[in-house]
Amino acid sequence: MLSWLSTRRSVRAFRADPVGREVLERVMEAATTAPSNTNRQPWRFAVVTSASGRRDIATAVRERAEEMKAIIRRGHHAEDFGNYGDFFHEPLESAAAIVVPQYREYPDLIANLLESGGANPKDFHTASAMQAELCSTSAACMTILLQAHAEGLGACWMAGPMVAKDRIGALLDIREPWRMVGAIALGWPAEEPKRQPRKGLERVVNWFEDTAGGGDTP
Repeated sequence: MLSWLSTRRSVRAFRADPVGREVLERVMEAATTAPSNTNRQPWRFAVVTSASGRRDIATAVRERAEEMKAIIRRGHHAEDFGNYGDFFHEPLESAAAIVVPQYREYPDLIANLLESGGANPKDFHTASAMQAELCSTSAACMTILLQAHAEGLGACWMAGPMVAKDRIGALLDIREPWRMVGAIALGWPAEEPKRQPRKGLERVVNWFEDTAGGGDTP
């Protein structure tokens, strides 16, 4: 399993072939298996396969990115931004499907219970402190990426489309309490991205263990 996980890549270029509805349904069903706080399943997903819908989303992101690029050119960081903004929209332009994940927040039950007992909920760290609904939906997005990989699809979960979230929200009727969580470009891959370097465990994991000879003994 670990070796298979290490073969997943973010794919940003796709063939023109459509992705069948039955494949997309399996991908989206995988999303619903993700864990969520008190099983609230605070997510929903817009799956856009129509040519006009995909074009409208890509255009909205491209135009907003170009607007940002023009502003940045007036300053001293034009080179820093460079063509980076192209990554905001290019994967969307060739994707056979665009998934727009959304989440909604729920009342913090534990905070309400604490308040009813006379406490200030701010004195405690409850589920809202970790943005539980956003975390749950992020887990659902990861399962989309993994199921897409299992189906032989390419996928890229993108933050860039957030620059056009107002226009995308209008196109897809995303209104409060729902909030967009980027967009996922899906399709049959037209590239084989190289594996990107990953930080070693020694840089990202702190182990808290019994020292040698310590701990319980039989």
